[in-house]
Amino acid sequence: MKVALVCQSLLLSRAVKSFLGDMVVPYKQCDFVISDKKIELDKPVFYIGHDEGNVLIPFSKSTLYLALDKFFQDLLMHQSSMDGLVSFSPNTELLEEKITALTEKFRAELIQTIRGFYGN
Repeated sequence: MKVALVCQSLLLSRAVKSFLGDMVVPYKQCDFVISDKKIELDKPVFYIGHDEGNVLIPFSKSTLYLALDKFFQDLLMHQSSMDGLVSFSPNTELLEEKITALTEKFRAELIQTIRGFYGN
């Protein structure tokens, strides 16, 4: 998930940037934009607001992460339904490969341990 910040409030912008760190990228590289004002862009906008929005002020780091994750998952589901395909990011495929490799390694070690215990 990559986000760009377009906030009127400098304080809010810096707080969000400190929470998100490396996820904040330039506009051209982002998946969506985080803003504290209603704006029309060619990319999806995640709103932070006092009265309405995807997350309300005040918010904690965990609340922000949860709201961003939900927004991003909804965005991915919407995009995959528009494409007619369920697309997985390269990171997801890499994670699945790592989990499969670890599971196979654990399985092999478990079988070896059981055979060693029973003397087979």
